[in-house]
Amino acid sequence: MTDVILKNMNEEIKPEEAKKEYKSIVKGLFEFLKDNAIIGMAIGVVVAQIVKDLVDSLVKGVLMPMIRLMLPGDGMSEIIYLVNGIEFNFGIVINSALTFIIVMTILYIVVKRILKMEELPIKK
Repeated sequence: MTDVILKNMNEEIKPEEAKKEYKSIVKGLFEFLKDNAIIGMAIGVVVAQIVKDLVDSLVKGVLMPMIRLMLPGDGMSEIIYLVNGIEFNFGIVINSALTFIIVMTILYIVVKRILKMEELPIKK
């Protein structure tokens, strides 16, 4: 009984059968991933996160210092309104809006270029 690796409801599965079953599951998984474009979506999510980090760095490292030069004090982080003792920090909202606009502009340009490349005929 040493060559039996699994007992399930009086059914014995031998190592050779288990290998075939494992290979079948792995093959099915890869076909599922390929057919449903999950790998492409995963790559898209990773690239989007990298672009977001790059744009965040651009906004915080380049744009915000330029805006601070034009505004008195610490720039947009000081755009705070007090109403009945409650702080409304509009600087954070403006910063997020700038980041959003830049990310959307970059994505628009990239997608437009990709779609234009798909229209071009392939030369041999």
